[in-house]
Amino acid sequence: MIFDKDLYARKLHNYYAEHYGEKETDIWYEQPAVNVWVFGRDDQIITLKSNVLTGEVEEFIEEIKR
Repeated sequence: MIFDKDLYARKLHNYYAEHYGEKETDIWYEQPAVNVWVFGRDDQIITLKSNVLTGEVEEFIEEIKR
């Protein structure tokens, strides 16, 4: 089963809300693909990626050095 844009958005939003909580101060970057969300919080850039076959969300965190 391949997910459509709305299913990706729902999976990513649910993961984001559950694991990070929604904050108005998050900085959102342009979406590089329909199954990928990228945002900045504090000194981190967080990438959430929904698997195209399963919908399972993985997260990748980069520290911003200042």
